[in-house]
Amino acid sequence: MRSSVFFKLMVATLIVAPVASVLAWNTAGADGGNMVVKLLFAATVLIEIAALRQAFAARKLFSKSDTGYLTWSLTIAFLVIRLVAEARLLTLTFDLFNLPKNITAASPGAFFYVVWLRYLYTVSDVLFIGALLTTVRAYQSTGLKFGLQGRDYIYIALVCAVPITTLAFRGNLGLAGLINTDQYIATYRLVAVFSGGIIASLCLVVRRYVAQMGGGAVARVWNSVVVAGIARDASFLVLAVVSKFWKPGSEFGEQYLLWIFASCWLLAAICQQELLPRVPQASPEPAGSVAIG
Repeated sequence: MRSSVFFKLMVATLIVAPVASVLAWNTAGADGGNMVVKLLFAATVLIEIAALRQAFAARKLFSKSDTGYLTWSLTIAFLVIRLVAEARLLTLTFDLFNLPKNITAASPGAFFYVVWLRYLYTVSDVLFIGALLTTVRAYQSTGLKFGLQGRDYIYIALVCAVPITTLAFRGNLGLAGLINTDQYIATYRLVAVFSGGIIASLCLVVRRYVAQMGGGAVARVWNSVVVAGIARDASFLVLAVVSKFWKPGSEFGEQYLLWIFASCWLLAAICQQELLPRVPQASPEPAGSVAIG
């Protein structure tokens, strides 16, 4: 599928999803609205699977000695571990695992499954931060002078405001979510929103480097990655700010933003494949090795 076609489909889903939620609430009440949120989550996981498949294809554009191969390998690891975490959440969301009402009184195995395995998302974030740092080093290794502009610092400041604001409303982080929340989930969400802020900030840095190299098709890849990073981080902000006075809205908003996150990652991987033909051997051009950006 061409990126232009997928982008149009993506925009269509962004209109259909809230309409479906409103209709479900009007016809079936809270149960209908909750089901739309759960189905949106399941659809998001399917999109992440598709993004992983496209990421494998994108990695084939580079030889194993190319920096781009390492960048996409780390990205693939990020997506794989994230999908493992999503599989856990699917079992909890659709009652495939008997979720204890009091997690502190649960068996050690259940406690580990419910509480500790959610940090697989954090492990995946660390891997993607590694991919971003690899990309930054690859651009800097070209010997060209890269730097941020004034507006980039403004964008980064706005991104950093997301985890800081979430921290200010941290008392609300355990009020809403796909599953029955526990007293430990707020801590995880704080960790996640700060790691997400680092990711989004680094994405903005790479996006500026791409622009200084001429932008073009590579910029489309990084524009998608930037939106994905910001959308995921904003999902925690929505839970923190909105859940206290509008719990259903915060739960839908969280999944809506995660749908954008997954869709933008799939779009980025598709754009990457349209950017370069498959490379059978190492490219001598450093810029090619960082085409993910």
